[in-house]
Amino acid sequence: MFDLELLLVLLVINLASQLIAWLWQIKKHHADIADVVWSGMIVVNGLVIFSQATGDLFHRAIILLIPVAWYLRLFWHLVARYDLSKEDGRYAYLRSYWKENTQVKFLFFFIGQGLIISLFSFPAWVLANHTGDIDIWSILGLAIIVASYLGVWMSDRQLSQFKKNRSDNDSGSDKVCDGGLWKYSRHPNYFFEWTHWFAYPLLVIGAELNWVMWIYPFVMLIFLLKLTGIPFNEQQNLRSKGDAYRDYQKRTNKFFIGPTNSDFTKS
Repeated sequence: MFDLELLLVLLVINLASQLIAWLWQIKKHHADIADVVWSGMIVVNGLVIFSQATGDLFHRAIILLIPVAWYLRLFWHLVARYDLSKEDGRYAYLRSYWKENTQVKFLFFFIGQGLIISLFSFPAWVLANHTGDIDIWSILGLAIIVASYLGVWMSDRQLSQFKKNRSDNDSGSDKVCDGGLWKYSRHPNYFFEWTHWFAYPLLVIGAELNWVMWIYPFVMLIFLLKLTGIPFNEQQNLRSKGDAYRDYQKRTNKFFIGPTNSDFTKS
């Protein structure tokens, strides 16, 4: 049965955390805090769910991998690059684009982030309250978690190394990271963020709400491709890198990892 009281309490806390983040954003004129709070609160939700869950030890322990360890990595990554002197280009663009009633629109955006925290924490609740045997599906789910984590870590590391080695005077194609995994996808980090959502339904095979878990990978795909993440990222890259990024778009897959157009040309 749904622990409706716990889910509602977490929802209120998630909304309150983003409301505080919105107030911070007004004071500092810096909306990057939305991402930091978003990832951090998913970790908090995971820990609360873990502490209150009634499932078996194996399925409760997985919560310490996803979402806790998974989003703790993202949280520290965002904290490490948090810079009050420079707002992320996505949010800076929104300020100039919205022009009127900017703070009201930001308020709705931050509230939406709070709702998404609860939406994306629900699979953790299902997982933590599941009781079942460790079978081939469980092993496959764990393998997906490990592979996805390594993919995200490698993508972020390759991009970080590229930015560290890049000179401020670089021009043309030197502005675009197109080595390693970034040669085969313009957003390999988002791709592996997506694949880890397939672990949830595999880990709760036989659960009453297993069918709901199969919806999440497709919901996440829509979020990444159409609503958040990739659309804003692509627009910002076009504004900052111009023709170099347009050329990168022509020869590299947008999301799914696979051969590039240049690979087919060479063959």
